[in-house]
Amino acid sequence: MLSSRAQRGISQFHDSAVSGIRKILIALAAFVVAMRLSFAADDAAIIDGRNYSFMIAAPPGWQLTSTRQLQAAFYPDASTFDRSPVIMYVRSANKDDLHVKTIEDLNRLDLLGIQEQHLKAESKKVGSAQLSDGSEIPIYSFSGGGYFELVGYAEQPKNITVFVLSSETEKDLKASEKSFRALVASYLFISENVTTPKQ
Repeated sequence: MLSSRAQRGISQFHDSAVSGIRKILIALAAFVVAMRLSFAADDAAIIDGRNYSFMIAAPPGWQLTSTRQLQAAFYPDASTFDRSPVIMYVRSANKDDLHVKTIEDLNRLDLLGIQEQHLKAESKKVGSAQLSDGSEIPIYSFSGGGYFELVGYAEQPKNITVFVLSSETEKDLKASEKSFRALVASYLFISENVTTPKQ
């Protein structure tokens, strides 16, 4: 029978080995996605900020751009970001900054922000979408706020990544849903160990 010290040693070795394997798998996943994105470098990017870093790619038929407010924004090939009736964007929400702990908290906060201008706006969970690692995230619809939107939330330890498809019409929203799901599927979270320079 093993002594308690030996058992602890085996347990620590096992935990260390599992941790090492996880790191290798994450690195391999990042490499695979990076290789896939490299074929369309102009339409893919690594986005980072305080406590987050992730990879994202524009779906076929869409262009990637950035604005003062958005690090990763997308619009159809035949238009521009400013003029397109339908756009997509990805943003990161810091849990501590917004005083939220869960996706449900952030969804309620997003809805309250819209309801400040549009009292009849509503949001409801309408399904899920798959990320590049195979995990599923919830998708919510927003309506009554001047636009028709689908919003996905991917929870990370310190942040929640938010995917938004926003359209002036319900018809264009439905027509763009496949591209929205492709955008979500290209997402790969890299690390929370990111710091930004002090201003």
